[in-house]
Amino acid sequence: MPDFTATFPWETQLQRLQHHDPALASLALFDADGLTEVGRALEQVLQAGQALARCGVDVGLVADELRRYQKFAPPGRPSLQIVQLRRQQSTVQQAQRVARQAFIRHADALARVLALQVPAKLGTVVVVERWLQARLG
Repeated sequence: MPDFTATFPWETQLQRLQHHDPALASLALFDADGLTEVGRALEQVLQAGQALARCGVDVGLVADELRRYQKFAPPGRPSLQIVQLRRQQSTVQQAQRVARQAFIRHADALARVLALQVPAKLGTVVVVERWLQARLG
């Protein structure tokens, strides 16, 4: 299994948030009942980012494997293995697109909860990523 912490920089912060780490108390993510609305939105964004990073790794692995088999394939009809790899590539690419949409949706929800000002030229995802870098980085 690949190491996702190299592709997902917020792995430790997600774990700290899920374990109610007191070091995150300055962000007002917790109350007596558990996570606040901001805490839940932040957790969803981090989980969506984690899923997106995993999908990115999967797409890369399948593309590498397909490239390796196609490199030495004889001309003509593709082998059954190459056809299966192309199907697998299509599947993981679709999963990556769905994960990207979920990340955008959760980033938008977090921006609304935090009442972040989103300039038209930047977009919600960039603003949320900058907020994460400033607050959690």
